Amino acid sequence: MNQNQLRGPGVDVKQTSEVKCEKCDNVTFNQGVFLRKVSALVNPEGRDAYLPIPTFYCTSCGNVNEEFVPAELKNKIQLV
Repeated sequence: MNQNQLRGPGVDVKQTSEVKCEKCDNVTFNQGVFLRKVSALVNPEGRDAYLPIPTFYCTSCGNVNEEFVPAELKNKIQLV
């Protein structure tokens, strides 16, 4: 993959800031997903379903930085 594709159009990597794990200072992350179950009672399709919410977790310790957790989930999930 071309390095320019990773940065997006018009973004200079020199104008970005490093993101570190809040627990171990590691700088590499994997993508993960929070799954939320949607009850058939509130789903317009009338059946149980799952809502995937993308996030990132540390490749070293598995921590999910607080900034990666949507505000709506901050008090509803327990992180590592």
